[in-house]
Amino acid sequence: CYDGSGRAQRCLPEFENAAFGRRAEASHTCGDPPEDFCPHVGAPGSGMQCQRCDAADPLRHHNASYLTDFHNPDDSTWWQSPSMAFGVQYPTSVNLTLRLGKAYEITYVRLKFHTSRPESFAIYKRSRADGPWEPYQYYSASCWKTYGRPEGQHLRPGEDERVAFCTSEFSDISPLSGGNVAFSTLEGRPSAYNFEESPGLQEWVTSTEILVSLDRLNTFGDDIFQDPRVLRCYYYAVSDFSVGGRCKCNGHASECIPNETGQLACRCQHNTTGTDCERCLPFFQDRPWARGTAEAVNECLPCNCHGHAEECTFDRELFRATGHGGRCHHCRDHTAGPFCERCEENYYRWEPRTPCQPCDCHPAGSLRLQCDNSGTCACKPTVTGWKCDRCLPGFHSLSEGGCRPCTCNVAGSLGTCDPRSGRCPCKENVEGHLCARCRPGTFNLQPHNPAGCSPCFCYGHSKVCRAAGGFQTHHILSDFHQGTGGWRTRGTGASEHPPRWSPSGVLLGLENGEELSAPEQFLGDQRLSYGQPLTLTLRVPPGGVLPHVHLRLEGAGLALTLQPSSPSSSQAVRPSGQLQLQFLLQETFEGVDPPLPTFHFQRLLTNLTALYVGTSTRGPSPPGQVILSGVRLTSARPQQGLFPSASWVEMCSCPQGYTGQFCEFCAPGYKREAPQGGPYANCIPCTCNEHGTCDPNTGICLCGHHTEGPSCERCAPGFYGNPFVGLADDCQPCPCPGRSACTTIPQSGEVVCTHCPPGQRGRRCETCEDGFFGDPLGLSGAPQPCRRCQCSGNVDPNAVGNCDSHSGRCLRCLHHTTGAHCELCREGFYGSALASRPEDKCTPCSCDPQGSVNEPTSCDSATGQCTCLPHVTGRDCSRCSPGFYDLQPGRGCQSCKCHPLGSLEDQCHPKNGQCPCRPGVIGRACDRCQLGFFGFSVKGCRACRCSPLGAVSAQCHENSTCVCRPGFVGYKCDRCRDNFFLTADGTGCEECPSCYSLVKEEAAKLKARLTVMDGWMLGSDCGSPWGPVDILQGEAPRGDAYQSHRLLQGSREAFLGQMMGLESAVKSAREQLQVLSRSANCAQAGSQKTCIQLAELGAVLRSSEEEIQHAARALPSLVIPQEGFNLPTNWSHLATEARTLARSHRDTAAKIEATAQRALRASNSSQALLWDLLDGSVARKTQQELEDRYQEVQEAQAALGMAVAEVLPGATKALATVGRAVRDMAPRLALLVTPGSLKSQARDLGSKVQTLDQTVAQREREVTKATEALQAVARAALQKTEPFTQLRHEATSSLTRASLAVKAATVTVAGAKTLLADLEGIKPRFPQPREQAALQRRAGVVKNRLLVDTQRKTKQAERMLGNAASLSSGAKKKSREAELLAKDNAKLAKALLREGKQGHRRASRLASQTHGTLRQASQLVLTSGARRRELEEAERVVAGLSAMEQQIQESRITLEKDIKALSELLVRLGSLDTHRAPSQALNETQRALEGLKLQLGSQGTLQQKLRRLEQESEQQELQIQIFESDLAGIRADKQNLEAILRSLPEHCASWQGPE
Repeated sequence: CYDGSGRAQRCLPEFENAAFGRRAEASHTCGDPPEDFCPHVGAPGSGMQCQRCDAADPLRHHNASYLTDFHNPDDSTWWQSPSMAFGVQYPTSVNLTLRLGKAYEITYVRLKFHTSRPESFAIYKRSRADGPWEPYQYYSASCWKTYGRPEGQHLRPGEDERVAFCTSEFSDISPLSGGNVAFSTLEGRPSAYNFEESPGLQEWVTSTEILVSLDRLNTFGDDIFQDPRVLRCYYYAVSDFSVGGRCKCNGHASECIPNETGQLACRCQHNTTGTDCERCLPFFQDRPWARGTAEAVNECLPCNCHGHAEECTFDRELFRATGHGGRCHHCRDHTAGPFCERCEENYYRWEPRTPCQPCDCHPAGSLRLQCDNSGTCACKPTVTGWKCDRCLPGFHSLSEGGCRPCTCNVAGSLGTCDPRSGRCPCKENVEGHLCARCRPGTFNLQPHNPAGCSPCFCYGHSKVCRAAGGFQTHHILSDFHQGTGGWRTRGTGASEHPPRWSPSGVLLGLENGEELSAPEQFLGDQRLSYGQPLTLTLRVPPGGVLPHVHLRLEGAGLALTLQPSSPSSSQAVRPSGQLQLQFLLQETFEGVDPPLPTFHFQRLLTNLTALYVGTSTRGPSPPGQVILSGVRLTSARPQQGLFPSASWVEMCSCPQGYTGQFCEFCAPGYKREAPQGGPYANCIPCTCNEHGTCDPNTGICLCGHHTEGPSCERCAPGFYGNPFVGLADDCQPCPCPGRSACTTIPQSGEVVCTHCPPGQRGRRCETCEDGFFGDPLGLSGAPQPCRRCQCSGNVDPNAVGNCDSHSGRCLRCLHHTTGAHCELCREGFYGSALASRPEDKCTPCSCDPQGSVNEPTSCDSATGQCTCLPHVTGRDCSRCSPGFYDLQPGRGCQSCKCHPLGSLEDQCHPKNGQCPCRPGVIGRACDRCQLGFFGFSVKGCRACRCSPLGAVSAQCHENSTCVCRPGFVGYKCDRCRDNFFLTADGTGCEECPSCYSLVKEEAAKLKARLTVMDGWMLGSDCGSPWGPVDILQGEAPRGDAYQSHRLLQGSREAFLGQMMGLESAVKSAREQLQVLSRSANCAQAGSQKTCIQLAELGAVLRSSEEEIQHAARALPSLVIPQEGFNLPTNWSHLATEARTLARSHRDTAAKIEATAQRALRASNSSQALLWDLLDGSVARKTQQELEDRYQEVQEAQAALGMAVAEVLPGATKALATVGRAVRDMAPRLALLVTPGSLKSQARDLGSKVQTLDQTVAQREREVTKATEALQAVARAALQKTEPFTQLRHEATSSLTRASLAVKAATVTVAGAKTLLADLEGIKPRFPQPREQAALQRRAGVVKNRLLVDTQRKTKQAERMLGNAASLSSGAKKKSREAELLAKDNAKLAKALLREGKQGHRRASRLASQTHGTLRQASQLVLTSGARRRELEEAERVVAGLSAMEQQIQESRITLEKDIKALSELLVRLGSLDTHRAPSQALNETQRALEGLKLQLGSQGTLQQKLRRLEQESEQQELQIQIFESDLAGIRADKQNLEAILRSLPEHCASWQGPE
C-alpha cells in the first residue's frame, strides 16, 4: 500500500475464487433416506441406468461439500438434490447458501450443472451478515409467471442500477449435462466503467453471502403422469459453484487474514481499521474517511491536538470552518478547545508553552475560584494557604462560612483537632468525635493514661466494666529508715544476700549484673496497681552520674522489663541530691520489653512473683555511690476514710454463670469447664440433673434420689426411671422377680425386666424363651415349666419364633415341611420330611403349568407325578409326546402332521413343530420345495440349476424351465438369444448392431412364410390351385383365394399360447414379489419405502394379469369363417376386419407384455437389491457356523438324553430291587422296627428316586440354558462380523479411490490450467451470441473428445481393478490380524500418548524459554551492534585526541622556548650593568616582553590554542566517560548473554559465544 519512497497508494487484494474450499449449505440433499436416481440418456452415467444416492456411503453420497471442491472435468463430483419423486419441484425450492466469512466485491458467480440447467432459478446476496436477502439475478423461461419480472430488462443512465434482471438465456433443457451459468455483476450497468465514482455499484457488488434458489426443474413433460421411474430422472445437480471477486477492503488493504477471533478481516493500511477498512483509526479523524481510488488514496490523517489528547472524532462543521475536522476529546493537561489549544477554566499557566496548572482554589475557603497568573487565591477570614484550602491553627471544618474552633476533650485527645474534619485525634482506648468517651471494653478516662482508658480485665470473661465505687488510693512504701525492709540483692547465680544498707537507703550501684529483689508486700495480686506508677527515689552524690535503671517483673509464667517513663538524663536532680524515677505499670508504655497484650500484662500483675530493680553503668564508674532511698507503688483498697478515690478499679458486668467484682467466681449451679482451672477457666452449668449439687471447682456431683453416675444420669441398680426429668421420684423400684434389674422402653414407657431366669423371657419374665414352650407363671392355667421344642430338625436353630411358646407347635418349618413337629411334606411337594439330609427332604412338584391339568403345585406326594394334558408326558408334564408339538395351556400338544413325502419321519421339533425335511424341501410340515428347487416327491425336490448369469431368479417352473433375463434363452437361461452375444466381461448378453436386427427380421419373415406354406400344404388337396407363389414372393394374399381357416385357427392357438405364457409369467412375478415382501418384513415394518414400491409393483402385476385374462377371454369369442377353400367366398371385408382385430390384439398383447416385462424387471431389481442387503457372504458363513454350533448343541442334548435314558432304567431297576428287598424283609423287621419307620425308609428311597428325576430335569434345564447362551454368543459373533464386512467394503472403496486417484493425477494439471484460463478469461461483459455458438461447437468437440478419453480410462480402471476381489479377500484376512494388533497398538499408543503429552508440555515450556532467550539474544545482538558503532565513533574520537595531543606537544615546545627566552631576560636584568645605558637595556627588555606578551595575550596564538585545547579536552573527557559507561554496559550484557547461552540445553542449535 506504499511505494518505494513511502508514499501511500491504493492497494487491492488478489482476485480469487472466494467459494473454493468453503463449505456450502444445501437445504435438500439426496441420500437421506437412500434413493435411486436415473440420469437421462446423454447425461454422465446414463449408460449405467439408475444409480443410488446414499448419504451414509462415502462412495455414493453427493453432499454440499462437492460444490466448492476442486473441479476436475475428467472426474467430476457434484451435489445432488432429492429427485422429483420426493416432491422437489415448484413451488418447493432448493437453496444453496455460501457464506464467504466477510464482505467481498463480487465480479461473477458461476454454476456448472451436472444435469440439465433448471427452468427457473435465482441468485440472491447479502451485503452484510444480518442484512436482508437481495436478488442478484433471475434465470427463467417464465420470468413474469415465476418471479413477476419482465424478461430482458435494460437500464438507462441515471436509473437505479441495483436491480436484478431476469433472462431465459440459460433456461433450456439442453445440454442434459455440463451446462454453465455465469452471472457478471456489472454486466448491463451503465456506470460499470466509472465504478470508483459509483457508490451504488460498489454496494451492488458487495456480498457476504450468496444464495442460489433452484425453483423449477426442466422436464420433457413426461412428469405429468407421476410415474416414479420418470420422476427419479429429474433432480438438481451442480458440479461446481465458483464466486470470483476480491476481499472488500475499500482500497486500504492488499490482503485479508484471520483476526483474533478467527474471522476473516482486512489487514488495513492508510491508518484505517474495521473488517473492511471502512473507517479511520480513532485518532486519525482530521478529514472524512473515503474509499481509496487510483486517483486519490484518501489516507486518514491524524488529529492536531497539540499533544494533549488521544481521542478525537470527525466534525464536519469544524472541517468546513477550519479545514481540519478532527475535534479533540478528553484534552489532557487541563487544556480545552477543539484542538486543545487553550487552558480550561480555573487553570493558568505562566506562558503559552508551559503546561496548564490548576488554580485549585478551595471553593469554600476562597472568595473566587479563579486565581491570578501566579496561581494565588484570595482567602476568607480564618482560612489560610496558597489555595485557601486549610484552616488557621485551632480551627476546623472548612465550609462556606469559614472555619470553626476546636473543642477536643483534653483527657482523651492527643492534641488539637483535624483542621479538615474537626475530628479530634483520640488516644488508643478513646473514641468519639471529641474523644470524650472510652471504647467498649475499657473504662476510666484519665489525662495521665497514655491510652486514655484502661481495658477491662475481668479474668477474660467479660468486656463490659465500669469504675468501681468504694475504693481509695493506697501506696505501698519502702523508705529504708529502719533497715532494708525485706529487699534482697540477687546475683547472677540466683543467690541472694542482704543489700548494703545505710540510713540513707540501700546501695543501688550494683555490679556484675546484680539486682535488688522486692519484698512480699510488693508481690502477689497487684492488679489494682495496673496503670499506676512505681516511683523510685534515688540519692546521687555531687558530681555523680545516674546509672541506667530498669524494672523487671515476673509472674504467671510471663516476664518483662520496664524502662523509666522519662529518661534519667532528663530528670532534674534536687538540691538535696535526690532524684525520682517513675515506671508506669501499663502495656501502652514504650519501655515495655517484650511488648505484652493488655490481658497478659494484667494477668502478670494478678500473680506477681518477682520484682527486680537493676542498673547498667554508662561510661566510667561514678566517683560516688547511688543510693535507693525510697520505693512507692500506687495501688487501691476499700474505702476506709477520707482518702482520694481510686477510679482505676474496675467493676465487671458478668455474663450468666459468673459472679464477683471481677467475674472471678462461678455462679451457683455452674462449675469450671476444666476442674481446678482457676478464675481464668470458663464456667459451665452443673450436670447433676437436679439430683444433687456440684463443686464449683471440681464439678463432681453428690447424687441422691436413687441415682448414680458422674452427672446423676442413671438410676441405681434395682430401680428404673428417667433421671433426666429432675424430680425426686424419677427412679422407682423394678417390678421383677427377685428385684432383678429392669429398664424402660423409651417409646412406650413400659418397664421391662432385663435379667430373667434361664428359659424365661418377657417384659415380666412371663413367657418362655425362643425355642421353649410352657407357662412358667401360670397365666393361662396351671404353671408349666419351659421345655425345648421338637421340630424334627426342620427348623433353623438360629432363627426366632420356631415354635409356639405355649403349645410347642412348630411354626417355622423348613425344607418344605409341615405338621405340628414338621414331620410331613407341604402340599405341592413330595418326598420324606424326616430324611437326615436337607437335599433328601421334600421336593417341589414343579408341574409345568402349560402341560398339567391341575395346579402346578399338585402332584402325588410320594412319586411327584403330575396329571398331564392329552399328548403331554414327563413327571412334570413339561414336554410333548413323540409326534406332537406346541405345548399350550389347557389344550396340550397338537399333532406334527408332517408331510409323508417331504419329511424324513413323523416327529417334529417340540417347540415350533418343524419337521425334518428331505433335500430341497422346506416348510414347517415339509410340504413345498425351497427357492431354487422343483419336483416335490418322496425323494425331495430337485435343484433348478438356473444360470445365475441369465436367469432372473434361482426359482424355475415345475417343468424345470427358468425365467430368463433379457437377452438370454434356454431351459436354464444359459445362452444368449438370437441377435445377442456374450459381453467381454461375461456378465450379460448384449444386443448385436442394428444390421443384425435386419437380418433377424428377414429370417423371421422366411420362417413365417415356411410355417404358412407348411400349414397350407397340410390342409390343401389336389383340386385347389397352387397358391403360395405370392407368399413366396413376399406379397400379401389378394381376394379370398388363399384364406384358410387352419391358418387363422393356428394363429389363434399361437396367440392363446402367448396369453397363457404371459399369464404364467405374471403369476411367477407375483409369487416372487410375495417372497420379497415376506423377506423385507413388510407386514411388520410398516410403510417403508421398499415395501411401498413392492406394493406398487404388485398392483401393476394384478392389473397386467387382469388385462391378459380379459384378452384370453375375448379371443375364443372371435368369429372365424369355416368355408371351404374350393368354394368361392366373399369375405374380404371380414379378412380386413380380422387383420384389424389381430393387429389390435397384437398391440394389446405387446402392451401387456411390455407391462409384464417392466414388472418383471422391477421385481428382479428389487429382489437383487434385497438379496444384496440381506444375503452377504460373511453373514452366510457366520450363519453356517451358528447352525453348526446349534447342531453340536442339539447333538450334545441328544447325547445327554440318551445318557439319562440309559441311567433311568438302572435307577428304576434299583428301585424295584429295593422294593422287593423291603417286601422280603418286612416280616423279619416287624419285630424290630415300627411300621412308621418302615414307611419312612420307603419314603426315603422314593425321595432318592425323585431326587434323581429332579437331577435329570435340572440337567435338561442346564442344556437349555447352554443352548440359549450359545445362541446369544452366536448373535454376538454375527454382530462382530459386521466390522469385518465394513472393513471389506472400506478396502474395496480404498482400492477404488486409489485407482481413481491415479486416473485423476494425469488430468490435474490440465484441469488447473483450464480453471486458470476460465478465471482469467472472464471479463465484465460476456461473449455475444455468435461467439457463444462458436464456443458451444468447440465445447461439443471437446466434450466428445473427453467422452472418448473417459471411456478409454474407464476400461483402464476396470483392468486395474481386476484383482480387487482378491485384494478384498486379503484385506479381510488381514483384518483379523489387524484387530489383534490394534489392541496392542492401542495400549502402546496410550502409553506413548501420555509420554508424548508430557514431552509436549516439557517441549512447550522449553520452547517458550528458548524463544524468550533467543529474543533476549537478538536484542543483545542489536545492542551489541549499537555498541560497536559507538566503539567506532570512540575510535574516531581517540584519533582526534591523538591529533590534539600532538598539537599540545607542539604548544609545549613553543611554550618552553618562550619560558627560556623569559629566563634569559631575567638573567639579563639581574646582571644589568649600571655603567651601560639603562635605557637601552630596558628598551631591549621591553621589546622582548612585548613579544612574549603578544604570544601569551588573549589575542595570541598560544592562548587561542590553549583555550581550544581546554574545550576539546573537556569534550573528550565527557565522551570518554560516556564511552566507559557504555563499555561497562556492553561487558555486563556480554556476561548475561554468555550466562544465557550456557543455560541453554545441549540439543539446541549451536551458538557461537560472543567474542
